[in-house]
Amino acid sequence: QHIIMRLPTGFHYVEGQSLSVIPPGVDPKNGRAHKPRLYSIASTRYGDVLDGNTVSLCVRRAEYYDPVSGLVDPTKKGVCSNFLCDAEAGAQIDVAGPVGKTMLLPKDPNADIIMVATGTGIAPFRGFLHRLFMEQTVAGHLFSGKVWLVLGVPTTGGLLYKEEFDAMMKNAGPDQLRIDYA
Repeated sequence: QHIIMRLPTGFHYVEGQSLSVIPPGVDPKNGRAHKPRLYSIASTRYGDVLDGNTVSLCVRRAEYYDPVSGLVDPTKKGVCSNFLCDAEAGAQIDVAGPVGKTMLLPKDPNADIIMVATGTGIAPFRGFLHRLFMEQTVAGHLFSGKVWLVLGVPTTGGLLYKEEFDAMMKNAGPDQLRIDYA
């Protein structure tokens, strides 16, 4: 699920970073507040609405299916993923960060880039590709390298952001963007 959140004042990030989401409530196992969960940011520094005040996450609802009954076991659901997927528009969500500076776009605009992702692991690469092929930014205008994205999905229904990737392919220069599905 693609989730867009309005940022607190002064919260700034760059592509490839992550943020912590702090789900409400207490852990029934120890009676303490839930621990923060780290999510890769799926948007560019300008956010999906290009105002610099939003951040996007790609969240897959964590559910455990009982192998005998085939039903979802609600006692084993993902605390934070379910909280985010069930949040109403305008809900207050506590976040911290951003964290991480190890996965950033190369400084050399001529560098070739290879990205490999599965499922929600596509999040940071979506941000990179938006910056290079969708937004009218200096980084996008200067970029002359080639990008190859290999995206692993078990079924076509698990393919995230297909329409966006198709648009990026149209915006990219000849042979500049290659997307393969494994």
